[in-house]
Amino acid sequence: MKLPPLWKITRELKRPLAQLKLLPSRVGTFLFGNKYYDWFLAKNSQCTVGRLAPNPRIAVYLIFPSQGVLASHVEALKYLVSSGYAPLVVSNLPLTDGDRSKILDRCWLCLERPNYGYDFGGYRDGILLAKERSAQIDRLVLLNDSSWFPLPGAQDWLVEAEKTGLDFTGAVSNYGHPRVDPEDFRGIQWGYSTSHRNFHYCSFALMMSGRLMADPKFVKFWQRFPLTSDKKVTVRRGEIGLSQWITSSGYSHGMTSDPGLLDQHLAGFSQEELQDAVRNAVLLERPRLSALRDRLLAEKASAEALKDFLLTAVALQGASYVQPELMRRLFGTAFLKKSPCWLDEKGSETTIRFARSLDGAFGAAITEEAETLRREKAPGFPAV
Repeated sequence: MKLPPLWKITRELKRPLAQLKLLPSRVGTFLFGNKYYDWFLAKNSQCTVGRLAPNPRIAVYLIFPSQGVLASHVEALKYLVSSGYAPLVVSNLPLTDGDRSKILDRCWLCLERPNYGYDFGGYRDGILLAKERSAQIDRLVLLNDSSWFPLPGAQDWLVEAEKTGLDFTGAVSNYGHPRVDPEDFRGIQWGYSTSHRNFHYCSFALMMSGRLMADPKFVKFWQRFPLTSDKKVTVRRGEIGLSQWITSSGYSHGMTSDPGLLDQHLAGFSQEELQDAVRNAVLLERPRLSALRDRLLAEKASAEALKDFLLTAVALQGASYVQPELMRRLFGTAFLKKSPCWLDEKGSETTIRFARSLDGAFGAAITEEAETLRREKAPGFPAV
């Protein structure tokens, strides 16, 4: 029997010790995080009424405008309003008077709050505020500015999500397949399932029905949501916790871009198309996966090996990160994640090249913002 490499054994031995050190703070925030926020921090929030009328179709749009309110924020709000939604903007940073005015021109409510609980802290405040201020909610969407949207040339996500008729619809999901060690990529058996323990609908775009929003148990989920300033714990309690609540509560759910179908689509790709997809994969801080990619391309690996590599990368990172260009081509995915612009040099180059291919004034705005993120948040990266 072949033993795993020493580095892997060492990593697995260290993991429970590291988790043990974090246990007291995690237990504390699980029990008291929401109370701490509600009792001590929420009083520092500021809610301003915007210039748009209330509407039973509400879009909670969470922003973190560290560079100010940008063209992409304005474009997102225009899209929401033109689609018949009343934007409820939640900012996890205080706004300048000028930025607040830009927001108020295009929203129903604008809430500025302390940045506690990250995205899910903001979503919680937005949902509870919507329930408090709206007599009726027929549909509610959660969106945030971690992605650029709506991408030129992509599907109209709001229309497509509404067409599903589901109680809960995401744009895409992650981790419906067990993670695969890059060394074992060949022969991956793609089996994507919502029952996988780490499966979650990505929180950058979610749509909820009026039936779901009227459920007192769903409202209670948000009231009791255990806020924390630990980002990894927020993901587990938020994206994974919310998805598990939905999938176990009997509500219909699904997504507009299904990674579970990737193997079928890739099976019809030519060798050249697979090589392009592998070359353009965005791999974030995964040197072993990047080295494997370079080796496969240099060796002119078989179509089967290239397909297996792509599925392995998606299993490890999620389709929304690994293949933004391919996801738009196959499913019309309307979102482009921003963080690759500074997390990984090659991933940043790939993201900016994709942005440069987008049409129109908004495509140019996305490109400019992507280049600025690379320059300011990753000053060590060379110019693209």
